[in-house]
Amino acid sequence: MSRSLIWYFRRHPLLYKIRFSLLSKKVTFDRIESFCYNNLNKTTEIPEIYFELNPLIFGKNETAISDLDKAKQIAVWLRNYIKGGPGLGKSSDSTLRKMINGEGGVCSDFSQVYNNFCVINDLKVKEWGLKIASDDPCIKGGHAFNEIYSKELKKWILIDVSKSILFYSTNKTVPLSVFDLIHLKKENQEIYFSSFNEKNMMDNKRITNLYLTSNSSPFVITNYHNKTYDSYLNTLKFMPVAFIHGLLFLIGKSYFFEFPVH
Repeated sequence: MSRSLIWYFRRHPLLYKIRFSLLSKKVTFDRIESFCYNNLNKTTEIPEIYFELNPLIFGKNETAISDLDKAKQIAVWLRNYIKGGPGLGKSSDSTLRKMINGEGGVCSDFSQVYNNFCVINDLKVKEWGLKIASDDPCIKGGHAFNEIYSKELKKWILIDVSKSILFYSTNKTVPLSVFDLIHLKKENQEIYFSSFNEKNMMDNKRITNLYLTSNSSPFVITNYHNKTYDSYLNTLKFMPVAFIHGLLFLIGKSYFFEFPVH
C-alpha cells in the first residue's frame, strides 16, 4: 500500500474525527476513579522484555520505597535512556525495543510502556489523554500522560512521564491528581508544576499551554487489554496499524476514551 494511502487512513482529519467519536464516551467521575489499568492487565501477561529491563531501573537496592518514589524512578529511567522521536504505534514489546534502540517514541509511547512497568512493580496506573481544541500546531493533537495511585498518600497522582513533571497547588508537598487539576483549573486557582528529573529540561511554555491555558478535555483510556493488542499488532504487522485498530473495534475488543462529567 502506498505511503500516501496509509497516511490517509491513519491521519486524515475527517477519519480521525470519526474514529475519535466512535471511541469516546462520557462517564461519571466515580467510574474513572475506580478504574485501573492493572485490573485488565496481569503481571503474567506483560512481555518478558519488561522484566529483563526492570533491574536496570532499580538496581540491587532492596530497600522499600514509596509508591510515588517508585513511579518517579521508572519515569526518570525511561526519559533518560530513551531519546524519543517519531510515534511508533506498535505492540508493547516492539515499542519498548524500538524506543531503547533510539528509533522513536512520543508521549503516548512513553505512557504505553510506563503502564506495563507499573504493573510488574505492583503500582496502580492509568493512562490519560488530552483532547485540545487549538490552532497552535505545537499543542494541536493533544498529549498523553499517566496517573499512579499512592498508598502512602491515599490518592491518585498525575505524572507526565515524557516531560518528567508533577503538578501542585499552593500546597507544594502533595502532588495533584487529574481531578484535582480539573477542579483547580475550573476555579481559576494557582497551579504549579516542577520536574523530578534533573537531566530533563522543562519546556515551561509548552507545558503551560498543554495543561493550563488551552481549551483541553482530559480523558482516560479504558478497556485496553495489552495482551490482546500485542497479539493482533504482532500477528497482523503487515497491515497498517489503523486497520488493526479498526478491526479490534469491529469485533468488540477496542479500548475507549472516557471523558469525566459531573
